Amino acid sequence: MVKIRQRPDGRYEARPRYQGRRFSVYGQTEAEVQAKLAELERQLALDQPPPVSMTVRQLCERWYSTERRRWKPRTAHDYRRLLERFVYPAIGHVRLSQLSPDRLQRLFDSIPGRAASQTYRALHRAFVIAVRWSWLAQNPCERVSPPAYRAPQPELPDAETLARLFRHCLASDDDYAPLVGLGLATGLRLGEITALRWADVDLEAGRISVVRSGQRISGEWVETEPKTRAGRRAVLVGELGVRLLKRQKAVVARRKLQAGQAWQEHGLVFPATDGRPLSPDRVSAAVRRLCRQAGVPRLTFHQLRHGMASLCLKAGTPLPDVSQRLGHAHPGITSRIYAHALSDGRQVAEAIERALGT
Repeated sequence: MVKIRQRPDGRYEARPRYQGRRFSVYGQTEAEVQAKLAELERQLALDQPPPVSMTVRQLCERWYSTERRRWKPRTAHDYRRLLERFVYPAIGHVRLSQLSPDRLQRLFDSIPGRAASQTYRALHRAFVIAVRWSWLAQNPCERVSPPAYRAPQPELPDAETLARLFRHCLASDDDYAPLVGLGLATGLRLGEITALRWADVDLEAGRISVVRSGQRISGEWVETEPKTRAGRRAVLVGELGVRLLKRQKAVVARRKLQAGQAWQEHGLVFPATDGRPLSPDRVSAAVRRLCRQAGVPRLTFHQLRHGMASLCLKAGTPLPDVSQRLGHAHPGITSRIYAHALSDGRQVAEAIERALGT
């Protein structure tokens, strides 16, 4: 029977030998070491000894290289950022056999905001691979308290602010007025509207087909499928939306003429002055400028999306219809995000009092 001893640092250790090879198993308690020994014996019986010296960094790199082709470019970029910024400096050098729940917990507790839960999910997925490949007996992330992150409720602009901004976009000769006006009228995400092509627009039917999303990753423009399966959708616009699209056609024609040979044709509805995709910074600056011109508080492009959704819900548009227009995976997401726009609770209070008074 393998002897388990307590080390000077308080941890417990066992050092079994197999076919002339020495293994070291560590744990915070004797029971934890016994569980690890049992798993090691199972692996050795299957002739699948775990890599003794493999570190967290080495595991994460194997996971990353194996799974990357299944991810969208933004997901791969975000995982790499989390690993390099948070995981590797803190525990990248730690051997898998010596990784304790306490160390993981301290790592997650040290990461601020939403990044903590994102890092937890990334490491959890990496450890799933380690368990699948019999490099770990169990997923260490399942033995810690997951970071709690609650997204803040979106700040919803009031109806008068949105109406004033939209009226200004209809009247303004600013080249970016159609972009901001359509963003408010359609609720498209920034990546969806900047990747929109004229081939996706049917002016006669007033229909916009959302079939792709674009974003800049490390300075490079990358297009992918929409965020979710429901993100691939048709968004209808009315007479005012069609008017803005027709104005945008004139803007693109003028820019193309002015750019001459420098123009790069991509068929985009909202291109930069040289035909290439717009940068997020340029769009943000345009939204701020048009808000200032309209005399309304500063908004972000994403607040235009929130504004459209809240206006529809307050006007009594059925929740599934709003969810479909937004491209949410299911109405539950829409309800959770915009619950405070659905009702302020007054109708419930009045209904209770009416029932009690009869």
